[in-house]
Amino acid sequence: MVVVGNDIEGNLQTMAFLDALTVSFIYGCKVGWTSATTTLFLSEESPIKASQNDISWMVSVSYTGTIFSVLLCYNFSDKFSRKQFVIGCTIFYVIAWASILFTSSMNVIIFCFFLYGIACSMLYIICHVYIGEVANPKNRELIGASFNFATAIGIQVEFMMSAFNNYRWLALFPMLVSIFALLISVLMVESPYYLVSQGKDEQALQNLRFLNDKKDDEESVADLEPVKKYVNEQKNRPGFEDNFRIVLIPGNLKLIVILVIVNGVSIMNCLSIVSSTGYLLLNNFKDSVDGNLFVNIYSSLRIVFMLCSFITIKKFKRTSLFLVGYTTTGFIQLICAICYFVEERNGNSIDWLANVIAYLIVLILFIYQLTFAVALEILKLEILPHKFKEFYTSILCFTSDCFAFTIVKSYFYLEPILGNSFLMVVYTIISFVGATVVYFYVPDTKGKTLQQIRLDLNAESHGLNQ
Repeated sequence: MVVVGNDIEGNLQTMAFLDALTVSFIYGCKVGWTSATTTLFLSEESPIKASQNDISWMVSVSYTGTIFSVLLCYNFSDKFSRKQFVIGCTIFYVIAWASILFTSSMNVIIFCFFLYGIACSMLYIICHVYIGEVANPKNRELIGASFNFATAIGIQVEFMMSAFNNYRWLALFPMLVSIFALLISVLMVESPYYLVSQGKDEQALQNLRFLNDKKDDEESVADLEPVKKYVNEQKNRPGFEDNFRIVLIPGNLKLIVILVIVNGVSIMNCLSIVSSTGYLLLNNFKDSVDGNLFVNIYSSLRIVFMLCSFITIKKFKRTSLFLVGYTTTGFIQLICAICYFVEERNGNSIDWLANVIAYLIVLILFIYQLTFAVALEILKLEILPHKFKEFYTSILCFTSDCFAFTIVKSYFYLEPILGNSFLMVVYTIISFVGATVVYFYVPDTKGKTLQQIRLDLNAESHGLNQ
């Protein structure tokens, strides 16, 4: 993984594309693995003894890795070379999946996903910083959409393999992909930015020539100038404590609050889909054949909807996608809450009502993928300040995983007490709050340069210019 500026393109754009796909695909495999094995581990034929509490930790523990990964990533991403950093993270991937493949202990699986969460969060931060710097305004939509698309493919592959009803087979494929990602990392050339920062300008020039597929030394020397300029700017980058003081400046605080709210609402909506899907699997589709059929249809439609999003992100404004997505999702979640309430009053699951809920969840999934899922990733690439991108991305990653961990854990404990109807009403309120924030505070970023976006956010006076 090589961090570059917008002036360097060519083959490096393709390399950025491949890196993003590999990282997000492996993450999708993790989501698919935990979803596909939940019913297996809770069944009477489970190969591993596991309680519902064990399953809740298995699903959510990877999110706790962010607590450590944010500090590790921020403090060491520039002290080690980009290549070494990525190799280290992918080694974690391989070790985690290999351990899951050969273990028969739920405690080992939970610990492996904790390590996996640390590596995944670090790569998530670096990947967003990396893509945001590489991609120009013309191809942001494609790379941002591909990032989500690869995750959906990873989930789908695991769901398709769930027919084997064997958690070891499900762990084999992501382990092989992790090894492939490790090989890519080993074979990659070092970042010209890191080499310049170490005073190795000649080697940086050679790497630029290779990455840009240029034989002309004069062109390569011209490409090296923005690299040197960027490295010199980074020498004056604020420290971790200084960044906190910078965040408290009103204009900067507004930016991070907007991003945290929009990011949090999107995650809440995504997890409302996941929790409802889990409810249906545990209560209405207990038969393994019905469960596998449901998750395969569900994940297949997710990929189809993701392909449709390539059109919407090109045609519509970012803010329009968020507004339509949040408000429509809120109304559908309210209908789901009513359906859940009827089931809870009845005391037993109702087959026809379960089918209605399943259709509604697919509809929410359609809106989620078609509108704000991809728009959110692109917004992160566009709106994050260039000079403080690592710090802001770390905050987003940390808050995202805190949201996810809290919701997943609370669902297992609160759902039996409060019921799905109450939780769905909470999701509904959150969706409408998100729509309100977008309407009043989020500027449209479609087709604008990063400098124009900075001006729209009134952040210029606070030192956030690119």
